[in-house]
Amino acid sequence: MSDAQAALERMAALGHLFAATDPDLAGRAVAQVEAIAEDLTPLREHVAQRALFRDLLGGLGTGPALERVREICETPPVVVIEGRELSPKRLAAMASRRLEVLVTALHPGLLGSFDLADLRAGLAGSRTDCRRHAVRALKSGEGADFGHWARYARFYSCQRQLLGVAEKLDPVKTAQSGQLADLLAREHELATLSERLRPLVRTRTKVAYQPFIDAIVDRRQVLRLEIETLAELLLDIGAEAGPGESGFISTTSPQV
Repeated sequence: MSDAQAALERMAALGHLFAATDPDLAGRAVAQVEAIAEDLTPLREHVAQRALFRDLLGGLGTGPALERVREICETPPVVVIEGRELSPKRLAAMASRRLEVLVTALHPGLLGSFDLADLRAGLAGSRTDCRRHAVRALKSGEGADFGHWARYARFYSCQRQLLGVAEKLDPVKTAQSGQLADLLAREHELATLSERLRPLVRTRTKVAYQPFIDAIVDRRQVLRLEIETLAELLLDIGAEAGPGESGFISTTSPQV
């Protein structure tokens, strides 16, 4: 699953890299890759939520409430495509085959008339997109905005890795871009888990679930502080977000 997801991320990043030179090719590539990724979303979220539950569980004790959370986090999703219910293994295999067909179809275009100047333009455009989404997320503090930022941060990170040797990019900044993408992905996973557990805290027994909910909130606050610090280093973000506007330097809980 992780290998398939990484391959999809690299393909989408490659498509965006060509957007400045051949928007039609880039648009086709990204649309098809993201269609494959969309089918994998339930399985990807399940794997992430199961890992997060086990990570957050330490020190929270036991009891019916946590067992209910465990059930929600560890029950595999039912994925139905074209009327067929697919197992996680079959779903991943189908995605791999579709990706292989896509790579074969796009291969002539990807190896066409692009040169390093084209790729540099694409990388600069990706940094601009990443920075724009970063400023928006830092200002709003909204989980949805952080989700969009996570997507573009992953594109930018993959592109720096793809071009790192040819373009002699700063390896420190390339490593930072990967770290930022990983932190944003984890923040998005926590936001998704928080949203999935939201019905529990609307019940009369919400107090029983509070320790787990608090653990999620605490983890997200720590992550957002790390994200803000790294974004300032990598994307030169400072005045646009404004002190305290992002919801980081305050006691405000992250918004889902």
